[in-house]
Amino acid sequence: MALVNRWYHILELLVAQHSISLEAMRKELNVSMKTLLTSIEQLNDVLDGDVQIRQEANNLLLEVYDYARLETILAGSLRKESDFNSANKRASYLIKRLVQAASPLLIDDLAEEIGVSRTTINKDLKRVKNLAENYHLHLSGRPNRGLEIVGTELNLRLFYIHHVYSYFNSDALKEETYHFLEQLYADFKIPRKTQELLTKVISITVDRIQQNKLLLSPIDYYVNGLIHSDIMGQLLYHIELVYQVSLSQYEQDFLSFPLNTQYIDALTYQSTDRQDLLELYQSLVKRVKETLLVNFDEEHLFSEIQTHLKFLINRLIFHVQANDIFHGEIQNKYPLAFEMARVAGDDLRKHFGHPLELSELSYLALYFELILHENETVSQGEKRRIAVVCTTGRGTAHMIKRQLMRVLGYDIEITQYSEENFNPATNDNYFAIFTTIPLKLGRLNSPVVQIKNLFDDQWLREEWQRVNHYHQKNLKTVILTFSRLSKAASYRDYLIHMIHRLKALDLVDDDFEKRILDREKEQSTVFGNGIAFPHTVNQSLQKTVLMLGVPEEPYCTDEENVELIFLVAIPPKIESQTEAELLELYDDIFRIAGDTDLKEALRKIENEADFIAFTREKGVF
Repeated sequence: MALVNRWYHILELLVAQHSISLEAMRKELNVSMKTLLTSIEQLNDVLDGDVQIRQEANNLLLEVYDYARLETILAGSLRKESDFNSANKRASYLIKRLVQAASPLLIDDLAEEIGVSRTTINKDLKRVKNLAENYHLHLSGRPNRGLEIVGTELNLRLFYIHHVYSYFNSDALKEETYHFLEQLYADFKIPRKTQELLTKVISITVDRIQQNKLLLSPIDYYVNGLIHSDIMGQLLYHIELVYQVSLSQYEQDFLSFPLNTQYIDALTYQSTDRQDLLELYQSLVKRVKETLLVNFDEEHLFSEIQTHLKFLINRLIFHVQANDIFHGEIQNKYPLAFEMARVAGDDLRKHFGHPLELSELSYLALYFELILHENETVSQGEKRRIAVVCTTGRGTAHMIKRQLMRVLGYDIEITQYSEENFNPATNDNYFAIFTTIPLKLGRLNSPVVQIKNLFDDQWLREEWQRVNHYHQKNLKTVILTFSRLSKAASYRDYLIHMIHRLKALDLVDDDFEKRILDREKEQSTVFGNGIAFPHTVNQSLQKTVLMLGVPEEPYCTDEENVELIFLVAIPPKIESQTEAELLELYDDIFRIAGDTDLKEALRKIENEADFIAFTREKGVF
């Protein structure tokens, strides 16, 4: 990563997060700790005390003393101040020349203009070629004729906006336009980043129209909610009057796009119903449901997500994805919802040609998380039933009851028993059973807390937390099994072996194998991070079956890497509790996928007893 770009990456992360650990920053930049610390030291020297990056213990913090300077820097001043010793600036210059050129350019002429060798120019052109592919553009060249860049006018403009203006100022706009925009932005309270982008868009639009390089077709999937807005009326009038140009509806749509990539409070957006948007949504929902076999109210989700989806699609079209929030929190907190967002994002990538950023996936995951749990309700005033079992008399039992209510709160309902009159056949349906002596009644369904330190409030709270955790993770509708897998020739062979084990245990129906393998032909269930998640409907049981398969050694090919196989058989009819616990199961699988320590611990498990013990100890499944 070039030094100036690394500086910007550091600043943008700190502006977004305010504080970040050194290790997280090092991983994000993919550099050594020494390189990171040196880069920060160099950046602080350049910032001249107006903005400083401070290290506090193992965290980096941003201190800003001159916000105007910070805004200028974020707008690209450090890049503009760089010279042609920067490979990025040379690439930007080449993009500028290629997009502006009226005829093909010779490599030798470009090398002379920049003052570098032909070898260096060829390396820079390779970089430009790679960047251009993200905009569906390509470099075309023939000996003795020269190079030119080929693609649609829309993509040429976007390429220029995102890769030239960072290093070179525009000279297309008049001074009166800058004064006009300053007032316009103030009147409509336009955010600073949107101001910068809109100014660039106005500049490229004026420049291209004056060169007779026009937009001649509508922008697919684009939603312009500001067609008849006051802000666009003022802007269009100014441009047409000052530059003596006529703006077609296509040009007007392009001009407005920076204002249509995020919701701005001071603007009034028109509501629009778009069939293409609905079809896009239906496509991604179908992909999510087929891939993960989750069920949710897609009509309700569409009503909640459609506004966000319009802005998201606009951001994808114009290469301005959000990248300034969440930074992994959503992925860690809601792993299933994030996986649903990832699948949806993959479907969007097929339409728009580039993947979604982490923050965009996190936004989507929030909507999926809400829809997954929309039917969960907590009964108001419902008390948790607790049994207190002791043999030391009513006075002691009453004291225990008072202490429990004092520490745990009054939303509990306590029933007292002596050990003699506690009957496990009829009295084993409690949120928790507290006892002063070990109960010699065999295994109970209710979690048991042996009272040893009743008046140690911290101990009691920790035990209560353990009980709560037990209820959250004690999946009553899930059957857990385990298989250690001998080396096999293919992932398919591993699946067949596991399915045969389930058949031998009479846990899946005869056609389960066919359904699993048919799904595998349509789409691989290897999800990355060493995790495979084959799953389909099982006609044999009304409970969910999870078999963890652990290969003796990871199965690796050029396309697949499998360390753990979570084979899930899903009942044909899913009741509310089964659905809730199935979602918990999915969450745990995708949480494990992102946790190196849990994966390593699971790989060491040898038998089913150890697996069950592991699930209780770690609070998974």
